[in-house]
Amino acid sequence: MSELDATDVTILELLMEDARRSYREIAEDVGLSPPTVSNRVDRLRDLGIVQGFTVEVDRAAFSGEDECLVVIETSLGESDAAFARLRDADDVEHVFRTVESAVVAKVVSSPAAVHGLLEDVLSDDQVRDYHVQSVLESAWQPQLGADELDVECSICGKQIAGDGETVEVDSDDTYHVCCSACAEKIAEQYESLKEGVDG
Repeated sequence: MSELDATDVTILELLMEDARRSYREIAEDVGLSPPTVSNRVDRLRDLGIVQGFTVEVDRAAFSGEDECLVVIETSLGESDAAFARLRDADDVEHVFRTVESAVVAKVVSSPAAVHGLLEDVLSDDQVRDYHVQSVLESAWQPQLGADELDVECSICGKQIAGDGETVEVDSDDTYHVCCSACAEKIAEQYESLKEGVDG
């Protein structure tokens, strides 16, 4: 996470609120140009932090089906295979594999139909036991955990305490630094580069 700065964190938060938000809108919020925001999002994807943009669909709302949680106690050494087969199964929206070799799946189906789904997807030797629970209500709220991210100074690499300082060296680029000394250094570096290009 050391490659993230405060602007990256803000961009992530804005995308998590609404992934359809345009780069122009994000640029206005973070004080960058749309191409710079695009470059930063590309970098976040390259780092594996942003894994994709998707639409969350509540299938139960339009299908009229129930939602169930199915906890499957797998046989020894079978949790990988059970996880993979359930991940690709129709009606399975989410699937998790636990350290205890259990597989938990959120299924859009009636509790009565879950037995048939498991028979179709898993073999008898993969399942020791399973339990089905009807879902009354669910919510999905991904959290960035921004308090846990180490936002580092663009100059010295130290962790930025509080808001730090922001240096805008061009209308297209903003840097976040830990202190006024680093803010001066980045301004000096930019002027030196600019003189080299102009000269």
